[in-house]
Amino acid sequence: MSDETFDSEPTLPPEEPPVKESEKELQEITVREYPKTVLFYPMLFFSLILGLVTYLLPAFILDPGIRDSWLFTIAFIWFVLFFFNLLIVTFEFGKSIVVALALILVILALVVILVFNLYGYLFVINPSTLRLFISVEAYLAFFVVFLFVLFLAWIKTRMYYFRITPNEIIYKKGIMGDVERYGTTNVMVHKEIHDLFEFLLMRSGRLTITLPGRKTSIMLDNIPNINTVETKILQLLRRIEVDID
Repeated sequence: MSDETFDSEPTLPPEEPPVKESEKELQEITVREYPKTVLFYPMLFFSLILGLVTYLLPAFILDPGIRDSWLFTIAFIWFVLFFFNLLIVTFEFGKSIVVALALILVILALVVILVFNLYGYLFVINPSTLRLFISVEAYLAFFVVFLFVLFLAWIKTRMYYFRITPNEIIYKKGIMGDVERYGTTNVMVHKEIHDLFEFLLMRSGRLTITLPGRKTSIMLDNIPNINTVETKILQLLRRIEVDID
């Protein structure tokens, strides 16, 4: 039996799957605490939209009586929206309170629907009979006021904010740029969604940062996108833990 010789190419290790280009490593995150007045931002849009409707309504409804009835109803809607928005800004609604309010609203809605089916009309106050009227100029004024308030809130967040890096927490405050610095060793972070309406409107919540050697914890309310902010902070803190290990 003769020996056969086979020419073979050198065996190469199996190709590894291509490695995706990793995202840029997170270096820092800026945390800004917004005042509760930013929760008025729905009224900014409602004022503009209802103002446009009030401006365009005469072009579509020529009958003065029907037109006035619609104008009174639109103004009533604005006042109702402003009332609920004012409640959201003024009070904190925990989960249990929100559930109770939701049940009350559902019960009231069912009663109204029942009366409508029995008598053929809504046995409640007709909004047009209240004769509430808001002019186009007034809607525009409300729009400018809410826009100005939101602008002031935005300016404040540029003067007072926290910058968190893997090594330190920097608190910048005031027009002069005063700075407080804290280390990130053994820092504890706690997230809390204490107001459901804040979370629904801005995905915001409360962030509590406990620093060793500091008597009081840093409590930041109304932090937008609170879940994303917490994830990034924990990512930065894990980096310092890995470096120490």
